[in-house]
Amino acid sequence: MVSRSAIAVVAVVIIVVAVGAYYMYARPSAGPTTSPTKPAQVLDGQKLYTDNCAGCHGAKGVGSKTAPALTASNADRTKIEKGNVDKGMPAFGDKLTPDEITAILDYLKS
Repeated sequence: MVSRSAIAVVAVVIIVVAVGAYYMYARPSAGPTTSPTKPAQVLDGQKLYTDNCAGCHGAKGVGSKTAPALTASNADRTKIEKGNVDKGMPAFGDKLTPDEITAILDYLKS
């Protein structure tokens, strides 16, 4: 006959496995706790864009005779920081902080 302690051990193992499986597979994901782009950062990015980029790229990023249209896919940190002298893009790495550049990029992606 099987002893009570053996039955207790098996019962505990089954419970531990069941709880572990629940936490791994069945429990709904809480998802991200914050949005990737904070609304305040987008608003800051909009102001920074207006102050630093709109003069050449247009108020809505549609471009002009002197600068291309800006989209989430063609705007990049390196271009903003270092510029592109051959195409008339000034460098903003000394004028804007990394967080400000991130805010502009987040605004363009929003």
